[in-house]
Amino acid sequence: MRLVVLSLLLCFASLAAQAQVEGPTQKGPAWVWAVDGDFKTVKNDVIDTIEANGLVVSYVAYAANMLARTSEAVGDATPVYDQAETLLFCKADLSHNLAKQDPHNIVLCPYSISLYSLVENPERIYVSLRLPELNVAAYSEVHSLLEDIVNQALEWYR
Repeated sequence: MRLVVLSLLLCFASLAAQAQVEGPTQKGPAWVWAVDGDFKTVKNDVIDTIEANGLVVSYVAYAANMLARTSEAVGDATPVYDQAETLLFCKADLSHNLAKQDPHNIVLCPYSISLYSLVENPERIYVSLRLPELNVAAYSEVHSLLEDIVNQALEWYR
């Protein structure tokens, strides 16, 4: 009986260890979170969280597909991503504030959250945002929203 209980405890501990969220850490121009899981499930969790905040994903950029499709044209067929997508969306009040602060802030909308897995470890899912535009005062609210969305979406994996 003790062996069965010990086996179950080790199994649950193993599952809990696998579900840990790492990050955010700065990698190049991005803040990156990492979690072991299924790409489609993590992506759906992020989309569900975006929608739960009253927002709508307006476009999905399929980065891995584009890179695969164009690899021969650039003479490099070495894939980097197993899967990679960027979700684009806006929040009206924050976007209006950005525009009122400076009409050239239009480049900061739509907001994006990228999800990707690498060829060498497709079970490791990365969720990332651009580093905050600290020199744009109105962008701090946007970055806080993006960070909140990622943290809410990954809460299931903590």
